[in-house]
Amino acid sequence: MDEQTPPLWLAETASDAASSADWKIGHAEVELLRDAADDMDAIDQRWGGNRLWRPTRAHLYWVHHMIDRGIYNEELGRQLHGVAGKFTTSLGWFCYDAGMQTQARQHFSEALNSAMYTGDDILASRTLSNMARQAVDLNKGREAVRFARLAQTHAGEWQAPNRVAALLAIREAQGHAKVGDEIACEASIKRAWTDWELGDDERDPDWTLFLNFAELTCLEGMCRLDLGQTARAQKLLAKSEALQDVAHSRNRGMCLGRLSVAAIGNKDIQHSVAAATESLRLIDSGMSSNRAVAQLKIVHEGLAPHHRSREVGDLLEQIREKIA
Repeated sequence: MDEQTPPLWLAETASDAASSADWKIGHAEVELLRDAADDMDAIDQRWGGNRLWRPTRAHLYWVHHMIDRGIYNEELGRQLHGVAGKFTTSLGWFCYDAGMQTQARQHFSEALNSAMYTGDDILASRTLSNMARQAVDLNKGREAVRFARLAQTHAGEWQAPNRVAALLAIREAQGHAKVGDEIACEASIKRAWTDWELGDDERDPDWTLFLNFAELTCLEGMCRLDLGQTARAQKLLAKSEALQDVAHSRNRGMCLGRLSVAAIGNKDIQHSVAAATESLRLIDSGMSSNRAVAQLKIVHEGLAPHHRSREVGDLLEQIREKIA
């Protein structure tokens, strides 16, 4: 089956529903879908996106059928489009985490187009933030900076709270770090911490709640690593992974992978092995993120010259089993 074609059961169910002359959409249905979108995002934080893109895509198909075939008032129509946008940008993120970069960019573009069409600056801010993160991983630092700055423009349109500003500032910092612009990166990191330290706000959107102290510390550490500041990066990444909780296991796994790389750069092989081993443990426990696995490939390359050490040799074998 084509990835863009709805599964047969869903198409038949939607057809049956749409054939009814009174397929009325109510607030309860919209709220259930909104809750489902929030649940998907929470599961992603714990387990990663590999197992989420398929069910999220099915939910998105259903929302589109509701929009196209259902009966609802103008207010509910706006809410349905908002839920569709939420599922679309989440789907892009899950595809990104699963290593499906082309599909991720397609979904991000669709979500951004929807945001522009409906004037949804909140959705635009979130989607552009996601696009900036992906651009960094695709080694497109300048593109990441452009996306982050455009997201900041949209954030200004809805007077976004400080946590949003902090997230977009650190996204910009990551873009600067990727191209080696240390001065611009330092300024963006400082701005991110200044905004974050202003505290929580009741208007903080759910997609920014992951940005706790541990995560912002990790993101700064990633910037330091890209700038070649390995000693500083290792210190920040070690601090972050020690603070991450179970609900953010995916982010902890990503942090551990980069901590292992930073330790290699500092010739601290013992700590590199320890961090990579813990990352493998998280993957074995069910955390499914192709990004985390891809990070282990980098660790494997860095540790390969030390393969004569029994501890390193055993770890390299475990990593090969995972990335095969």
